[in-house]
Amino acid sequence: MLKVILDTNQFVSAFLFGGMTKTVFDLVLNNKLELYVSEDLKAEVLKKFKYYGASEQALLDAFLFLDAKGIAITPKTEVSICRDPEDNYLLALAEEAQASYLVTRDKDLLDLPQKEWKNTKIVKPEEFLPYLRSLKLI
Repeated sequence: MLKVILDTNQFVSAFLFGGMTKTVFDLVLNNKLELYVSEDLKAEVLKKFKYYGASEQALLDAFLFLDAKGIAITPKTEVSICRDPEDNYLLALAEEAQASYLVTRDKDLLDLPQKEWKNTKIVKPEEFLPYLRSLKLI
């Protein structure tokens, strides 16, 4: 099964604005993708939801989803390659999970050489969704 990491901006897009990555969350919900999360990612999601003034219900929905469907791991790897040091936790998570994809719009992550970290491809959602279509997942 395809292993994915979703940056916090993808949680905001899907849970608060019904953006295109809602499809990815639906695939996780239907056990067609594996979503990996860490405590750092959960903390960042909480921070971003509060920043955008998310309702208590939206926050509850996101965390129930994370607890029910997210595969929680604690990365042991220290990564310090990203231009924005606050994004390194996502690369550590991707490495530890051996994720196939990290879906983000974060320019600091997308500007990494070959748009890849170890064996994890770093892509925008508009690149990831056509790939999922090619696999006939959507």
